[in-house]
Amino acid sequence: MYSIFFLLFCQLCFQYFGNELTLAYAKSFVKKLDVNDDPAVNINNENTEPIIGVLSQEISKLIASKFPERNYKSYIAASYVKFVESSGGRVVPIWIGQPREYYEDIMTKINGVLLPGGATYFNQSNGYHDAGRYIYEIAIEMNDKGIHFPLWGTCLGFELLVYLSAQPNEPRTHCSSRAQALPLEFEKDYDKSRLFANASADVIHILKTYPVTANFHLYCLTQETFAAMKLNEIWRVMSLNHDWNGTEFISTIEHLRYPFYGTQFHPEKNLFEFVKKRNITHTSLAIRASQYFGNFMVNEARRNHQYFANRTEEANKLIYNYNPINTGILGSSFQQQYLFDDEDNASDTVDRLNKSLIIFSITSAYTALNLSREVWL
Repeated sequence: MYSIFFLLFCQLCFQYFGNELTLAYAKSFVKKLDVNDDPAVNINNENTEPIIGVLSQEISKLIASKFPERNYKSYIAASYVKFVESSGGRVVPIWIGQPREYYEDIMTKINGVLLPGGATYFNQSNGYHDAGRYIYEIAIEMNDKGIHFPLWGTCLGFELLVYLSAQPNEPRTHCSSRAQALPLEFEKDYDKSRLFANASADVIHILKTYPVTANFHLYCLTQETFAAMKLNEIWRVMSLNHDWNGTEFISTIEHLRYPFYGTQFHPEKNLFEFVKKRNITHTSLAIRASQYFGNFMVNEARRNHQYFANRTEEANKLIYNYNPINTGILGSSFQQQYLFDDEDNASDTVDRLNKSLIIFSITSAYTALNLSREVWL
């Protein structure tokens, strides 16, 4: 589609300027239109348009009951989408309940995956766990091939990353840390980790001193379990915390080999969740600390240069094709959610969009050609 408009642009230039504008000059002009392609600007050769997949999960019975006329099957809390977008990334929703080939395909076109928090169980077939397992396995394969593909797990996603690495063992224990705001208790050498090595002294001071991390979990991962299951040989532990009953739990980790990261707390909630009585810190200090994690995650994705085959396919997959619903007023703990029908309905929507875009492109090209003849002849 873009090649058609490029040719139209060149034709109009030639018709207007005649021999004064050569084809070489036209190519040079178009090339310089995007400042991100200038090595003097993009000094680190970053992907300046990173796209992160956010995994959906099973919809809650509460929210499903509020829409009896709809066949909603899965959701993504809008705060995760905003979390990515506020750091300069874009989001593609990733459906649960798909074959492995689906995840293999989508992961060759995006630059990382966020496994969000939630309240689903790992023993549910064709859901969050199975999709996460495929993503985890494929990400390992991609990184082993030299493709930098980051994963980020928040709360349930954090637990899933460790759970998958511990199989066939169950590494989690019960704890009580719902609606609990905490400062981080950093481990020795935390600052040698990839996650915190470049954090400013200001951000570290905030995380150490103030209760700025939002915790909402019923399961914990402990140092004792990590030692017993030799998970310390897979994951670096950077911080600990204590739940309402004094039970110690691990709160931040990173994989020793792969660009996989996890936080038991929710950095996105400080920024975007305002449902009352949730004990979420919204001070400017909390916002500054939370933004650090979003920036880190998206910057990891900038190191991956994969892309969709064309802009039309990319546009059809982005979250912009869906609208969030205000579920906070319905009793949800999420201010807004994207609610999805099954994947077939989503595919039908994409097919309709594809057809509409094709018709629009052909019509626009025809109109532009006729207009150019009328104006310049």
